[in-house]
Amino acid sequence: MQLEEEQMSNSVMVSNLSSLPSEIQELEALSKNFYWVWNRSTRKIFEEIDFKLWETTGHNPVILLQKVPRARLEDLARSSEFTSRVNKAYANLAEYGSKGFLNTWYQRNYSPSSEQLVAYFSAEFGITECLKIYSGGLGILAGDHLKSASDLGIPLVGVGLFYRNGYFSQHMTSDGWQIENYPENIPHELPLELVTKPDSKDPLIISVPINARQIRIRAWRAEVGRVPLLLIDSNLPDLNSREDCDVTSQLYGGDIHTRIQQEILLGMGGAKLLEVLGFSPTIYHMNEGHAAFVILERIRRLIEDPSNPASFDEAKSRVSQANVFTTHTPVSAGIDVFDKSLIEKYLGWYCARIGINLDTLMEMGHDGPSHGAGFNMAVFALKYSNKANAVSRLHRAVATKLWKDVLDKKQSGPNNLSDLEIQHVTNGIHTPSWISDSFADLYDQYLGKNWMDSMDDPAAWAKVEGIPDELIWRTHCVEKSMLIEYAFDRATRKDGNSEGRNLSRDALTVGFGRRFATYKRASLLLQKREDLARLLGSNSRPIQFIFAGKAHPRDHEGKKIIQEIINFAESDEGNGRIVFLPDYDISTARRLLQGVDVWLNNPRKPLEACGTSGMKAISNGVLNFSVLDGWWDEAYTPETGWAIGEVSTKIPRHVVDRLSESNDKSDAESLYNVLENQVMTEFFDRNENGLPTKWITRMKRSIVKDSVRFNTRRMVIEYARLLYFDKLSPRPVAQTTGELGSSLLDEAAFDWN
Repeated sequence: MQLEEEQMSNSVMVSNLSSLPSEIQELEALSKNFYWVWNRSTRKIFEEIDFKLWETTGHNPVILLQKVPRARLEDLARSSEFTSRVNKAYANLAEYGSKGFLNTWYQRNYSPSSEQLVAYFSAEFGITECLKIYSGGLGILAGDHLKSASDLGIPLVGVGLFYRNGYFSQHMTSDGWQIENYPENIPHELPLELVTKPDSKDPLIISVPINARQIRIRAWRAEVGRVPLLLIDSNLPDLNSREDCDVTSQLYGGDIHTRIQQEILLGMGGAKLLEVLGFSPTIYHMNEGHAAFVILERIRRLIEDPSNPASFDEAKSRVSQANVFTTHTPVSAGIDVFDKSLIEKYLGWYCARIGINLDTLMEMGHDGPSHGAGFNMAVFALKYSNKANAVSRLHRAVATKLWKDVLDKKQSGPNNLSDLEIQHVTNGIHTPSWISDSFADLYDQYLGKNWMDSMDDPAAWAKVEGIPDELIWRTHCVEKSMLIEYAFDRATRKDGNSEGRNLSRDALTVGFGRRFATYKRASLLLQKREDLARLLGSNSRPIQFIFAGKAHPRDHEGKKIIQEIINFAESDEGNGRIVFLPDYDISTARRLLQGVDVWLNNPRKPLEACGTSGMKAISNGVLNFSVLDGWWDEAYTPETGWAIGEVSTKIPRHVVDRLSESNDKSDAESLYNVLENQVMTEFFDRNENGLPTKWITRMKRSIVKDSVRFNTRRMVIEYARLLYFDKLSPRPVAQTTGELGSSLLDEAAFDWN
């Protein structure tokens, strides 16, 4: 019954979209490909249809076209200018997506006949705000990876889970405590298509064994430019128990039993889904350890191959050859470890089927007492991968130390590769998805219309130096004004309190938007409350802070940090110049990163593997002020931003979750010293025309130096050259300096203390 109801709902959606006036029927196709997320001309079409509705629907073109009044559509259909733009956008999408389009980076560098295909597995994907299947940086990185793979023409398919209730929406109580609500993701209201059987409208249903039972799954397909993204869904009440339907209900929800079942569906179910749909990946990229059970499914397939069955050891070795593993964190809370009873409960059937005992399976995810007695998904992925990478240069040093036992045994062990090392590919961001329209228009004018195709070319970004100071500052101030208005509206409380009652367009505006994990130290500013109150009370050099972020539902300490910030914001000491924006998502992040003057980041080093939020600020003219951890350790120079704490390459010898808090005090001292004596001094130093010329010079240097490096065009090219297609012979083409990327530059030495 439920399947029939959903098919009827999907028919209603198709009917609504099919009733579009014939002159603008192409809007249906435009709405169903996420290319509009980073294609400004298409996005502006949806904005023009009904801007208010576009905003209230969370930038969802499917709901927009369902709800916009018919009369409005008919008016637009009579506009030759509008229909011309729709036709042009449709033609552009068709050309972009054409298989015969031979001008992509991949097709220029590799032969399309090589039949390569990368399967990219991730527990979350942050494509845009209306598809709420992401929680933070890992998902945003995965979404940006897909977008750049699409732009570069790299043959890639994404595999994830469709969370019916996604990640939570954050609401704040009157006393500043976070509460969670879980709104429903309704497939027929999203740019998704149900995956059906070949030559049929019936949904494709696959069974995934979980010990003595089978969980049935279906899949939804999202088009991310040229890249398909397959999302696994167990919510089939006609076929599954309520418990099994709920396996894919919430991202990082439920308990440890839910988590292991999700990861079985992602890894083993994902591999089976690709096989049934006819995909033949040559590379399996595991974005963190959540998807590592894909290894088990592929081993089983080789052992049970009727034409050429492999032994267990042979299957392990052959499967490893095609695996790439990316580790994203040294924090154990981000690494799943399952005890033996869980592995037996949910994977006991697997042992019996391929003829191994439980201890043999446990050993695959275990490597000595340093990583505990359970089945460690990161250890498992690392042991059975041909290539592995960290996500920044510093993180490579940390990860190599953290996983030293695994690497040493892998290099010396039988049936394994002898040359495995953890490389690094520093993260990036998909610049077209994060840049403001104002700055994009400015770059169109001064860098050329095709600057987005040259984001890894230093010569292209060097043209930023030629933008007049007054123009680049005015562009930034436009974005800042929009942020201040947005922040004031969001921060005003129903009880009459207003955190942001004194927000000003003239104040130095500092932004902080992160997941509220304790090691990210969102409340480091409050270490010196008297100094903070003094700064917030100044009228000669006004400063204001805008915070946003979510704590994990079970992270009580993270929730206390949010409450502490909100309570200070509402106090007299806050002076109406601190704001906390609830329900941090892609939309809020975009506004923050486009409108603040300074992006603040102060984690405990070296627990920030990379971080990407500050990267999103760069091309918007926003300056970074951060601890030298993750990507900022590579990017920082005194001419482009500011550093908190010791400027040193030294990192702790022992990487632990809770480092000593003794450095919190010294880092807070450093933060205030640099903030008052450098950041604020430079911001308020104006010339006779009221321009902060030194600040603008720093903005330009930051854009020129860092935009070329910290983008996913450079990042995905590095994945292609170092990890995906390193065994292929590229076509003999000239390689630009920009395509070298940060991982191919000289390595820095690190001291362990």
